[in-house]
Amino acid sequence: MRVQQLHVGAGSTLGPLTIFPVWTAGPGQLGISTGTHADIAVTELASGAQVGKLTVTNNGPRPALLLEGELLEGGQQHRTCASDVVLGAGETREIDTYCVEAGRWQAGESSHRRQGRRAPLNVRAELVSRSEERGGAGRQDRIWERVRRFDAARGPSATSSLLDHLDAHQANRRFDAADSPEPLEGQRGVVIGLGRQPLLLEVFGTHTLFRRHYRQLVESALLDVELLPLNLVVAGAMPGQSARDFAAAVQSLSFGTFDDGLAAVEIRQHGSLRSRNVGERTGALEAAGIAVALPHRQPELAHLSSWNTHHPLMEIA
Repeated sequence: MRVQQLHVGAGSTLGPLTIFPVWTAGPGQLGISTGTHADIAVTELASGAQVGKLTVTNNGPRPALLLEGELLEGGQQHRTCASDVVLGAGETREIDTYCVEAGRWQAGESSHRRQGRRAPLNVRAELVSRSEERGGAGRQDRIWERVRRFDAARGPSATSSLLDHLDAHQANRRFDAADSPEPLEGQRGVVIGLGRQPLLLEVFGTHTLFRRHYRQLVESALLDVELLPLNLVVAGAMPGQSARDFAAAVQSLSFGTFDDGLAAVEIRQHGSLRSRNVGERTGALEAAGIAVALPHRQPELAHLSSWNTHHPLMEIA
């Protein structure tokens, strides 16, 4: 299983960001809801709250997609989704999460809000990092450290809350996500460059899935600008060839077969839809996402985030 053929369009700049539209081949219809259009309830565990777990229920009539890095706000503390999750209609399950608010644990608060917001790229990058190559600190500790970088850059939050920094940034920002280019017809993803280097290629299985998350992705990336050294802020636009080369590297990734070998035990059934998480690393490129299979169709990627692990932003924390 591979990424479908990728096509990269002309880039546009928004402050230090260079944003390239991406199209990909494939049927383009999956019947999956996501973002604020998905009716997903999020609560602390009934058996007792845990930092690394939440309970999610899809109250909608169709399968729903939660994205890695999606912010689950409220409860006993703010969390972010650890990896992509597909939920069938009516399905309830526990999911893995990470805390993005180290200074609050509010007993009695059990429900979370979903506004479709995403963690900034600096934090999301930690979700795909190889922890065994990063020393003794655990991933949760490193995520807290990445959040604390915003405390240092923007002034402290009372609870070291990533949501506080997102809210303050939206109220007083140098660049506005509303000024980013409009999604183009059929577009399913973007390449984002910072400091003339590619950082992220994010692609979805359909145009609608992409459109549900596009503005929130740009909004979160603009917060990352606060962490960039001046030389990267003023470096200028990333060349189009760099975006195309990065897309070619992503397209060369292989995620194995959908339901053979060890992968078969990771498959989840959601009525007629099946899903499993995928991931791969080669050189400086690391990717993670989720693939789905519908009856009488070849398995395909519903979502994939691919990272340039040599980008300076990946090492800020």
